Amino acid sequence: MTEVRRWLSAMLELALWLVGMLTLLQVLFGDSFAQFFGIDVVGNIGALAAKFGNAGLVGIIAAGLVAYLIVRNRPNDSGGGTTSAGQSPQGGTPPSSHGGMPTP
Repeated sequence: MTEVRRWLSAMLELALWLVGMLTLLQVLFGDSFAQFFGIDVVGNIGALAAKFGNAGLVGIIAAGLVAYLIVRNRPNDSGGGTTSAGQSPQGGTPPSSHGGMPTP
């Protein structure tokens, strides 16, 4: 079960990366990108956002739930980040919320 979960997580990461790259390419190259590849990523994202918006409160709750499911328990690859419990990976105190600046 753990292996399936890890595999699905990797596939989700790949899909999110792909959506991000396709969105960036479409923004940079415009309509010619959509015509060349036959997929309108920005238009599809806009249509999805409109569907959530037209659904009222249920759409807002659904969009929040989808965002939560995508973001939760994502691995932090920066090396010095925090775990899902808000503590540093070394078990010390959590990082300061003021950007690492010393407090007076």
